[in-house]
Amino acid sequence: MTSFKNKLDKELGEAPRFSQQLQERILHNVVQQNKQPRRWQYPMVFIGAVVTILFLIVIGPWKQVDLSKHATIIELAQHEVKQFTSAYNWEEDTFKAGRTGWILGQQSYKNDSETKLIANTLQKAVISKKDDDYYAYRDVWVEFDNGQVVQLKMYLNDELLAFSDRHTNIFYKVEDADTASAFIALMRKDDKDISFGEMVTFLIIALFLGLLIEIVIRKKFSISKEPKYINTGHQRTTYIVKFIEGAILILMNLYGWFIYIAAISGFLAVAMISSIAIDYYYGREEKRHYISIGLFIMSLVLIIVFIIYFS
Repeated sequence: MTSFKNKLDKELGEAPRFSQQLQERILHNVVQQNKQPRRWQYPMVFIGAVVTILFLIVIGPWKQVDLSKHATIIELAQHEVKQFTSAYNWEEDTFKAGRTGWILGQQSYKNDSETKLIANTLQKAVISKKDDDYYAYRDVWVEFDNGQVVQLKMYLNDELLAFSDRHTNIFYKVEDADTASAFIALMRKDDKDISFGEMVTFLIIALFLGLLIEIVIRKKFSISKEPKYINTGHQRTTYIVKFIEGAILILMNLYGWFIYIAAISGFLAVAMISSIAIDYYYGREEKRHYISIGLFIMSLVLIIVFIIYFS
């Protein structure tokens, strides 16, 4: 070792390779790094998961209907109707209407002529035995001035109208032909459903805009695309957060929460904020969080457009 050192000194000289000032700075940095406590590498995993779960619990759709004073629609029809909403739904075991501004793709009715029409329709309803010739057509959510609400499945048989109370399972037929025809005409006039083609088109536009915004921001701030992850901690954090978001999406699909505007908006907001936080935490020197911020702003605009168009 001594022989090798001597040969190296002859080649490079015996003068110090680092100045005294540089040696002191290196030593100071090493000491400071050793003193710093080890940071938890996954700060946003816990925060993002907890916030998402709490948010979904708060906006839970099971809190929409008060069943403590539930009565027949014939009794409820004696009260004035405050408002009602309607959504196209031919499925027997699901319900897609609710409070105004709460459900995606529904129509809201608050005008006096509309509320009086449904009140008159319900007053003409008679308890009957369910006929197999009737098919499910729409969901109707009605709020009365006493605070009571009722969820009705609307059935049709040519120009015949019937309702089924979702919570009492009582079947009603509207025997007044003129009233039934007027209500059916109102529902058909505002008949609207979100088609698969419209959804695919909207998603393609969103993906294209997202890609365009990312390209522009990367070019503007000279943000490199590779390496994709700063370090192992960045990669693990991203994978864990994506896994949690995927699990939540599966739960939302199983429980039918995609029709709730608050659920969709809340999930997207938490997902985008988590992405911004992770990129800032691991890649703020490279300004990687600028991309997440740009995509977040774009998502907000698209959510607003989506709600306005499909509501």
